[in-house]
Amino acid sequence: MKSKLFEGIAHRTAELLQDDFLCNEALWAKFVDIYRSQPDGVNQGWRGEFWGKMMRGASLVYQYTENEVLYRVLTSSVRDMLTVAEPDGRVSSYTRETEFDSWDLWGRKYVILALEYYLDICKDEELKNEIISFISRCADYILEHIGRGKKEITKASRSWYGINSASILEPIVRLYCLTGEARYLDFATYIVETGGAEGIDIFELAYENRLLPYEYGVSKAYELTSCFEGLLEYYLATGIEKYKTAVLNYASAVLSSEMSIIGGSGVTHELFDHTRTRQTVDYDGVKQETCVTVTLMKFFSRVLEMTGDSAYADAIERSFYNGYLGALNAEHCESEYMYKTRPGEVIVSSDLAFDSYSPLIPAKRGQVIGGNQVLPDGSYYGCCACIGSAGVGIFLKNAVTLDEDGIRVNFYERGRIKPTYRGTPVEIEMDTEYPVSGRIKLRVTTDVPVEFTLRLRNPGWADGPKGYTAYTRVWRNDELELNFDMPIRLHYPEEWEEDVIYTDMSCSTADFQAAGPMTVYHRDDEDDYVAVTRGPLTLAADSRTGKSADSVFDVPTGGEVCESSIIDGVPCLLKMRFTPEAGEPYYLVDYAHAGRDWNTVIAAWLRTKNEKGSV
Repeated sequence: MKSKLFEGIAHRTAELLQDDFLCNEALWAKFVDIYRSQPDGVNQGWRGEFWGKMMRGASLVYQYTENEVLYRVLTSSVRDMLTVAEPDGRVSSYTRETEFDSWDLWGRKYVILALEYYLDICKDEELKNEIISFISRCADYILEHIGRGKKEITKASRSWYGINSASILEPIVRLYCLTGEARYLDFATYIVETGGAEGIDIFELAYENRLLPYEYGVSKAYELTSCFEGLLEYYLATGIEKYKTAVLNYASAVLSSEMSIIGGSGVTHELFDHTRTRQTVDYDGVKQETCVTVTLMKFFSRVLEMTGDSAYADAIERSFYNGYLGALNAEHCESEYMYKTRPGEVIVSSDLAFDSYSPLIPAKRGQVIGGNQVLPDGSYYGCCACIGSAGVGIFLKNAVTLDEDGIRVNFYERGRIKPTYRGTPVEIEMDTEYPVSGRIKLRVTTDVPVEFTLRLRNPGWADGPKGYTAYTRVWRNDELELNFDMPIRLHYPEEWEEDVIYTDMSCSTADFQAAGPMTVYHRDDEDDYVAVTRGPLTLAADSRTGKSADSVFDVPTGGEVCESSIIDGVPCLLKMRFTPEAGEPYYLVDYAHAGRDWNTVIAAWLRTKNEKGSV
């Protein structure tokens, strides 16, 4: 019997991804074939990441759905991947002549990491042994060529000071924990001692805690966070407190400086750039990358597990219900990006599971395919489409977790979960319409009386105490009810001064360094903005509801929840009617469902000429 039986939007998202994307055997085969044809050296590409990123996410989704069709598809693809190694164990999407450059190690990282995640669901002991042997040989080939007295790992890339290559730290530490082989821990120590970046010790900067991440000198948000994911695993494997401090400093700094109103990071491209203070800048480029959102969710989930600090659960929740679900391509739209950028070429239509970027000020979804690479058959795919499924897997995996002395509820979703606490089966049933309603009824049932502490998260957006409320008792057949008010809150851009940060978008480290610091972009001083939230949901203007998202809005402090939450015939989570003192009523909807047709202008930050605080 399944241990998790949810019914809400997270459940529906996992099933949609499973049925519509993750069981596509032809797509898995194309991704594995990249390691046979080895095309990435031609254009310094990153097709080699696609299989691993999607396998990691699919394994997490399977942990929730326990769907046998999905398991069969994943197992078949894993067995296919085990056939691509060359006689000396080499596994790469680059040829030998072009290897250990650009994104080669990054792709190899994802092969090893994905197989380590698949091991968590693998039911075949013989296959497990084959996988461990395969990834060990893959890693050993890397160790033969990279390290002290060999090619430095931060020079095995021409991008972002080599942090993409150094991020292989995470799967290497995991491999050490699997095998106990000292050479893997030695290699992990070597990576940590390089500082993670060419000429920059990002780990020492985090430990010193004098700079924010966007000031480190290399600010590529996804890859930087990936390195700290590895450092977290290195701390857990070694117990060296300095690195725990560095990880927690980094996590806290990102939380305080880089999270947007929709739970993403990066307003100027895919970079940390003090997002919190710059969300309304008029930057003509990509922002709020889905890869960054999912990576932060994954990183924060590990920090949450390590610290029990509910602030990280709050951050995951904001990301999931807003930026993450907003990027989900639930309507199977196709971006016009390929047709615009490759006029005259024959483009093989490709159905991508996720949009790559999310607008904050008025814009449309689906305008650019992040990490876009053309596959040998003429189809295309992108990095965000591959990583996306990990987001819902992380959310569901962490919804209810076990502690040493009890059970912790981090996220509220209608349905049941059946954990086992110290040998005793426990069923926790949640009856709720969260995140639309703050009312949650919980029933705790056990076969025999058992004492434990049940911790329920008090969301950070709610009034009252933060953190967790603990209920310690002997449980048998008990009910609890929570009722979090969901007031409408208005948020305004923070005051900020002109600053300089590295904002060059080149993938070349040399060009990036030569460009030097550039002035940040400023929003138009003649206009101001307001963002509206209700509980964990950010509301957005959607031009299909009758008022253009690039209009000027007069936002009152209260609104009316509509009984029928429909946008252009499609259900959404929440639709609210606002009636200003002067002017016509208008509607805002939950950000996740705004503009899902990829053809409608939406906005999370609404332009207003009112003075701050007025209505």
